[in-house]
Amino acid sequence: MNASATALLIHTLIVAQAASTPLPPVASWAQTVRRLTVGLQAPRAATPPPEVRISPGMGTLLLFDTPVARAELEGEKRFTRVQLAGDTLTLMPSPSVEDSEELRLTVHFADGAAPTSATFRLVPHPTLADRQVEVHRQARSADSLHAELLEKEEELRRLRSELARMEAARNLPDGLTGMLATKQLDANGIRARWRREQLVLHPRNALNVTNATTYRAATQVAVFVECEELRGDAPWEARSATLVPREGAALRVLRVWQAAPTAAGMVGQFIVEAEATDTMSPGPYTLTVWAEGDKRSVILGNVMFP
Repeated sequence: MNASATALLIHTLIVAQAASTPLPPVASWAQTVRRLTVGLQAPRAATPPPEVRISPGMGTLLLFDTPVARAELEGEKRFTRVQLAGDTLTLMPSPSVEDSEELRLTVHFADGAAPTSATFRLVPHPTLADRQVEVHRQARSADSLHAELLEKEEELRRLRSELARMEAARNLPDGLTGMLATKQLDANGIRARWRREQLVLHPRNALNVTNATTYRAATQVAVFVECEELRGDAPWEARSATLVPREGAALRVLRVWQAAPTAAGMVGQFIVEAEATDTMSPGPYTLTVWAEGDKRSVILGNVMFP
């Protein structure tokens, strides 16, 4: 990696530290159990069916609190497994499922009570599948209220933690002093690793990745990606990202930065920064970066950090 790219990364970290109002963190994604409630709204057309994310080659398990008699799946031939066993439905999409399409799933409950059925929107994503979804019927039951309360409490704890972090950041010194004061930088400095030939690139990436360099400091890691040959006419700008290891928990993405959108005929670059911990997986990781609306992704596999 040339000296200019390293200098650009260090400059980006210093500018982000010196900002008077810290940028809001990029929404992170973790493989947690989702809870959905069906039957709340009386008119079915008033709100769209709840969304369940699926990914090719990844299983999604739907657990119902009421036995299911049968399931109707749109495009069932595009799934390698659709298995219903009592109150449990297993879905395994095949690689033929496209990112841009939505499929409908309707389940019919066995007891005949209202609501007699529930419909879901299956939304394909390259990597972000809902691995386990708990579906609660007749939402005003005690179990449903308890599940909703737990979810709200978890969200409140997360927001309070983010607020405390942002308030503390306003009182930090600027530049390298701030990075040293917050222990983002230690005696090891910033270590770099670049090996373009070892990356695994998705064949339908929105951009052609020409090089990628990974960096590691005391409490952060970053991936600096250089790209060209935009696919399509609309400019591409990195808006959100995930860093998911082969085993273990996904890293918490702190920010996604790009100087300007990449247009046709341009050479572009972007940086994804994430939180580093002592317990983080050694890798390899899969980096997925999306433009606005979680579309037109760039996926890099076999990403390793120094």
